[in-house]
Amino acid sequence: MVIAVVAAGAFVSLHAAFGGITVSRVLFAGVSVAAVLMLERWRPVVMFFLPLIFVIAAYDIHGFLVPRAIPRTVHVSELRTWELAWFGIATPAGKVTPAAWFQIHTWPVLDVICGLAYLGFYPMFLAFAAWWRFGQRRDDAQRVTWALLWLHLASYIVHLVYPTPPPWYVDHYGVGPAVLTAPAEAAGAARFDELFGISLFTNSYSNAVNIFGACPSLHVGLTFLAVLFAWRFRSLRIVATTFWALVALASVYLNHHYIVDGLTGMAFAIGVYYLVGHKIHRQPDRLPRKARQVLAKSGS
Repeated sequence: MVIAVVAAGAFVSLHAAFGGITVSRVLFAGVSVAAVLMLERWRPVVMFFLPLIFVIAAYDIHGFLVPRAIPRTVHVSELRTWELAWFGIATPAGKVTPAAWFQIHTWPVLDVICGLAYLGFYPMFLAFAAWWRFGQRRDDAQRVTWALLWLHLASYIVHLVYPTPPPWYVDHYGVGPAVLTAPAEAAGAARFDELFGISLFTNSYSNAVNIFGACPSLHVGLTFLAVLFAWRFRSLRIVATTFWALVALASVYLNHHYIVDGLTGMAFAIGVYYLVGHKIHRQPDRLPRKARQVLAKSGS
């Protein structure tokens, strides 16, 4: 308990010293201490959400490090070059990336579907994880949220050491030297806002801490991680797979990622899955042979 209070105090004090103290950060520190207090009585719930507390802290630290690590080489053109070589679409004006092609082939229905999928990628992952842990009462499903944490940590490290811009950035600023002061944008997701007369995506992305963190894609990686666990647990397989496919489509359609970003996110998800999931046991679809024989003899 003392360690938790000291850590929370240090967290708040550090931000206060650098002029970054906010209500949300104070609230986060308070929630973290409360979680420790509830650990004994509500251990399964606290342990389920504990990795999320670490993810929030990691994102905060990531945002703190970005302006200090950003004066480095930003790989503006590499991913676009790979995308054109592997997935380029031929047009009268030459090859374009799928993300660029979609920006001149938009449909309101897809704007809504992709916008909803993009908004729901985190809540859906947590819903899957909560169902496996508390709905099906699988103790090994606790590893799902820890996998979420490791995926974020690995991705944040890559975002810092190998910064890459999203497709919309290249559309606006080209492939020349990086414009480090470029503001974050909602890109194609702004069409969702316009359809409903809201500013949900616009406000959300205006607060992004790093626009040069396109690869790996956490949207695609996290939803693919859910697919891997769904097939391992033999539960929600169709739902998880369908939702991942929608998010993967949305990431390109909304001009936030190249397909390369999504594939890299999936590769990271596979690595994390095998890192934390090697002790997860499948539930057998059928009873062992001897058990079936015993039940048959007993008339069951």
